[in-house]
Amino acid sequence: MECPSCGFKIRGKALFCPNCGSRLEYVQQSPDGATLRLDEAEPVAPTKQPAPVYQTQKHGCGMSLTVLAIAAVVVLAILGLGAAGIYYGLKDRDKVEHQAAEEHYNKGISHMQQGELELAIREFEAVLLLEPKHDRAITKLAEAREGQQVAAEPTATATTASEDQTLAKVFDDLRIANDNRDWPTVFTLADEMVARDPTYRRAEVDQILFGAYYASGQELVQQDRMKEALRLFDRALELQPDNAEVQQARKLAVLYMNGMAYWGADWATTLENLVPLYELAPDYRDVRQRTHDAYVYYGDFLAEREDWCAAEKQYGLALEIVPSSALFDKRQETIGYCSRQPSPPAADITLTPGAQINAPSGTFVGELTELIEIEHGRMYIRGRVLDKDDEGVGGTRVQIQAWNWKATAVTDGGGNYAFDGLANPVTYTLTLLDLPSLPFDVAGQWGRVSMVEFHEAR
Repeated sequence: MECPSCGFKIRGKALFCPNCGSRLEYVQQSPDGATLRLDEAEPVAPTKQPAPVYQTQKHGCGMSLTVLAIAAVVVLAILGLGAAGIYYGLKDRDKVEHQAAEEHYNKGISHMQQGELELAIREFEAVLLLEPKHDRAITKLAEAREGQQVAAEPTATATTASEDQTLAKVFDDLRIANDNRDWPTVFTLADEMVARDPTYRRAEVDQILFGAYYASGQELVQQDRMKEALRLFDRALELQPDNAEVQQARKLAVLYMNGMAYWGADWATTLENLVPLYELAPDYRDVRQRTHDAYVYYGDFLAEREDWCAAEKQYGLALEIVPSSALFDKRQETIGYCSRQPSPPAADITLTPGAQINAPSGTFVGELTELIEIEHGRMYIRGRVLDKDDEGVGGTRVQIQAWNWKATAVTDGGGNYAFDGLANPVTYTLTLLDLPSLPFDVAGQWGRVSMVEFHEAR
């Protein structure tokens, strides 16, 4: 059958048209001429019936059109609202961009007034990114670029008035920071002034810098930051190389730092640095107590090795700095031991060369050539490395070893080497690491310098 409303062909029976949605009714004429719906008709015997007549109700199709119309109106309303939102959003964005452009423009004008042309150019370029047709920014950008080009010409020798104003302000800030002892700010502002104009009031800037370097270095000394203090003293001496006050401050800092570097490891070397420091500046940091304690610890070290006379001397030197009854008693005890200790036999200072050792040509052979008397509490091993022509061999490594301890020295241009501040009177083995050599044993002795030469065999 076909839908009477839209003509859509329908297979089978259906209550509604699948195409337009119209309700379908099946009617036929009864024998007495009345119209009956098929679902209400009484069943009758099969007879020849007239063809069925189909009728539709129009209200289903009308309802669909109404729904479509309402949907269309809603869609149009949404599109209208979206368009309005976009329109007003664009207006707001234009307003924001315009405000931003004006802010960049005003900053550019401010930089131009201060002579900061590079910064002004950047601001005007930012304006044109936001508003390419900003006439005022276009004009000022051209002026700034022209001014920058003129400033860059080789013939320009004087700074502009705005640059002078800027340098004057930085110099005022520099003096204020110096008065406040704000050393990091002083260093920063001085570097800025030199970068802007190396000639601007340079003598005054250097004088302020010199004082800041020296004063800051002294503060670092009190904080036990010796390496940093030395760097500042060196920078001060670059400005005033002959300044005796800074030279003395640097010397004291070096002695203290070197003495503390050997603290607890080598008391002889520790005292070699602290004693001169104490004599130059007895109130320098804690050098008085440090020197006293180093004497005591060195005396204890010697007493453990039953070198009583040398220990007694160290205790006596400590008592001269800080007297104490306990240390006095300890010294008296070592004096008693020292008086009963036999004196060492006098050394033969005029040693004759030992028996020559047969060695292949080119091999370096060690020889004890001399013993030199020194202070009793010290012990050194020194010597030279000589070639076939008795010329010193420089730049070669000499190794000293005792048990599992070893150290290395490098010969100077004359072939000399030295191992000072040795702490144990034992036998040491010397070896040349960079040249063919035979190991050589030499005894360390308190109060002696053992001179050992290595000669190249012919």
